[in-house]
Amino acid sequence: MARPLSAAYANKSEIYDSARPSYPQEAILFIQRQLDLSLGLPVLDVGSGTGILTRQLSATGMPMIGIEPDANMLAKAKANNGQPSANYRSGTAEQLGAAPCSVAALVCGQSFHWFEPRKTRAEFQRVLATNNPVILIWNIRSPDCNVFHRAYEQLLNDVFERYAETLQIDDALESRIQQFFAGSFEERIFHNSQQLSTSGLLERTMSCSYAAQPGTHEYRKASQALNILHQQYQQNGLVSLNYQTRVVYGRI
Repeated sequence: MARPLSAAYANKSEIYDSARPSYPQEAILFIQRQLDLSLGLPVLDVGSGTGILTRQLSATGMPMIGIEPDANMLAKAKANNGQPSANYRSGTAEQLGAAPCSVAALVCGQSFHWFEPRKTRAEFQRVLATNNPVILIWNIRSPDCNVFHRAYEQLLNDVFERYAETLQIDDALESRIQQFFAGSFEERIFHNSQQLSTSGLLERTMSCSYAAQPGTHEYRKASQALNILHQQYQQNGLVSLNYQTRVVYGRI
């Protein structure tokens, strides 16, 4: 059984915020073009974490509210907030705490796969103004794009006991998207990457839900393996972690 979200990201707000990639500007501008903000209604970023996506969208002038259930993630987002058009509050996808028909759009960055689909769909329908969109976005690592990525994928499989849970969630994602949008959605793919030092690769890896906490045997094992991997594939002290940024959008 997969761990609840609160356990998966326990005590990871700092490393999550510093190590996770932002979204490519092309994807942010694409999202902006899908929205009608003429009524002055806010956009909700559901499962906003430390506010990575919220900050990028609010930097365009978009009125944003980040909704996040984890207290540590929420506190980090509030501490980082330098955008007057962004606010954050506690909530879940299934209980947003917004009035009916009060939201211009709902965006979900790296979060939709954690939601309970049926309850989330009903709650999104309740708060959305008429015919407004839901937009899902992920930075998805490209596990087969080169020899480093294949070696990194093998390391994750070999070292992390809970990595298989992530693969199961990924396998179920397509059917959940189909059901959520009742088969009617579109998508776009953008390219993204991170250039990572040895410590950067360790932090990026340990920011994941399946990664061990510091001080554990699994953490020490992973740290050693990642250091060796980085030494083997680095160029000028960096490795490139490549992503496909997937944007799925439609109306419900």
